[in-house]
Amino acid sequence: MRVLCASLIVALAVASAGCSKSPEKVTTEARETAASWAATLSAGAEWWASGSVSTSYFRSIVTQARTSLQKEAKTARTSAGEAAAAPVMAVVAHAETIAGAVQRGDRAAAIAAAHAAASEVPAEKTPAVAKPQ
Repeated sequence: MRVLCASLIVALAVASAGCSKSPEKVTTEARETAASWAATLSAGAEWWASGSVSTSYFRSIVTQARTSLQKEAKTARTSAGEAAAAPVMAVVAHAETIAGAVQRGDRAAAIAAAHAAASEVPAEKTPAVAKPQ
């Protein structure tokens, strides 16, 4: 029985060690998450300003972004340090500004903050792919 328990503990330790991500991967994922939410906030602010989406819908986008980004920042900070969390926290700060603008009904301020969030973490350029002939 002791051998089985010891084997199980060793197996669990090896499995959990294999699941951890490198600091570089955590940093990349944090940046990608921040960029994705920044783009979403930017598009959402534009839609809200044009009347394409309701205030309550846009408010829910902002709330989801803030929640997700705060969780991502915590993970990045814990796994890879403050520098990994920095781009995420920059977008969080802009999301807070957007939330205040939504509360006031200030569509121009929401757009400005959302565009600022998107400029904090511009999307990575992907190389062009040749078309098959």
